[in-house]
Amino acid sequence: MIRTCALWVTAAYALTAFAAEGATPVPKALADRLLATYVFVGGGSGVLIGTDGLILTNNHVIDGLRDYTVRTADSTTYQATLLGTDPVGDIALLKIDPAMRPGGGSFPGAELAPLTALLPGSEVIAIGNPFALGDLDDVPSLSTGVLSCGRIVRGDYSDSVQSDAPVNPGNSGGPLFDRNGLLLGINGQIRSLSGYRINSGIGLAIASTQLAAFLPELVAADGGYVRHTAAPKGLELASDADGVFVKKTGDSPLLVGDRLMTIAGRAVASVPTAMGLFASLPARAGAGTTVLVARSDGQSTELVVPLSHTPIPGNPYHGLSFVERDGTTIIGHVDQNSPASSAGFTVGSQVLSIEGKPITTKVSLLRALVGREIGDRVEFTTRDRAGTDKTAKVLFKQHP
Repeated sequence: MIRTCALWVTAAYALTAFAAEGATPVPKALADRLLATYVFVGGGSGVLIGTDGLILTNNHVIDGLRDYTVRTADSTTYQATLLGTDPVGDIALLKIDPAMRPGGGSFPGAELAPLTALLPGSEVIAIGNPFALGDLDDVPSLSTGVLSCGRIVRGDYSDSVQSDAPVNPGNSGGPLFDRNGLLLGINGQIRSLSGYRINSGIGLAIASTQLAAFLPELVAADGGYVRHTAAPKGLELASDADGVFVKKTGDSPLLVGDRLMTIAGRAVASVPTAMGLFASLPARAGAGTTVLVARSDGQSTELVVPLSHTPIPGNPYHGLSFVERDGTTIIGHVDQNSPASSAGFTVGSQVLSIEGKPITTKVSLLRALVGREIGDRVEFTTRDRAGTDKTAKVLFKQHP
């Protein structure tokens, strides 16, 4: 059984970093330039992109953190803010204010690699904080290897690359570069038969193509979540020796028996690959993707297939509890550090409406919240004990 292991760390152990046998030494000038983009984030890693203080990392590195203090490779500490996170695709985006940089000026950020740079067999460079060793002296570790695969689907890593550069717990969120200094992806998982969280020679990084697709959504997320697409509702696929075909069409323009050749320009090799490709895009209103199919009459045709969205796993959490009192619904408790406390709601306030729907009883309140998901921003209108009305949106988060 192949086990998936994330690459963050909560404790430090002694370990010597190493490069792949026979690897070409990295020129010092290139190493210095790449190391300057590295960021220590929590128990893992991150990488500066661009010049305005944006930091890419993994969602699992920052998940559960309340303090986004980060350190760059020159030992400078910054207070970052969370711009957005993608729990399904395991991406998070932080930002540090360039004005906080000693001496001012822009940050030495990395450049995302284009699709043409994702070449299997090319030499790669991974930078990270394996087993938190860099916490001892603010020195990140650099390792080298080759790009084993380009643009593959591996579970929720629906647009990833694989390399054999040594990566270990603490490398999560750290960069994977090519020899031109382009960011091929951010390291996030290793695959192992044993289940032990140590280098196995199979490391997965979220590809630069995925990062580029989701970056605008993360920038605009205002501290919230971005979602992924999903296959059309009700679509069922099957496979045989000739490939993947449509068993049930669901809410799609596909026909029963259509054989899927490509989705979003990427080859369909199996049912899991197809479902991963459908889920590899940012979910927006009216999202769809192109699907090339071979029909039973031997003709090929390309269709635009509308997509659904992938729910963020977990239970939606707002941090409020309610009581009924004298024919009204009252806020009975507000959890500390919860979405509701961040929105400024107070105990004793009457809930007047949710998304414009009047609230009179707890039953009406529960009905108004049915179907809400993690990542939704839900509008509450309340009246406090002084008679002051307040309307604010509450970001429903994953339950801590």
